[in-house]
Amino acid sequence: MAVVRIKPGAEVLPSVTAACAEHSARIARVVAQAEIEHVGSTAVPGALTKGDLDLLVRVPAERFAAAVAALRGLYAVQQPENWTPTYASFADPGSRDPPVGVQLVVAGSPDDALFAPFRDALIADPALLAQYNALKRGLDGAAYGDYTDAKQAFIERVLAAGAGT
Repeated sequence: MAVVRIKPGAEVLPSVTAACAEHSARIARVVAQAEIEHVGSTAVPGALTKGDLDLLVRVPAERFAAAVAALRGLYAVQQPENWTPTYASFADPGSRDPPVGVQLVVAGSPDDALFAPFRDALIADPALLAQYNALKRGLDGAAYGDYTDAKQAFIERVLAAGAGT
């Protein structure tokens, strides 16, 4: 059973920064009209992390199918059961330090609203970041499924609260 290990983001910052630049350039070469953003815990100063890099690739609706095809040429398909007509995910099977995930969305779609707004909420609200870090601290050593379930529930609560403002 895989368990999650949590660490300070500062520990992985050099490798994440280098990987972010490398993968962003790689994606930009093959995905036309892409906006590429660093999302996830490593994009939030002071956040605890499991040490991976998450990239959000935003494209216009008419470019989505071509972007899926292009990213399939670079990365392995990740969690196809979660794919929608406006969302696809990929992982770099060769990346270990740090592991790299790529989330492809149609810009302006409901799926687009799942990534950057959460990152931005954590950056803007130190109390919210402290709650998130406490959650992650409590999940250190947890099974991967338990970690992702608890984290997803937290993210959904934050995004729902933001939608009500």
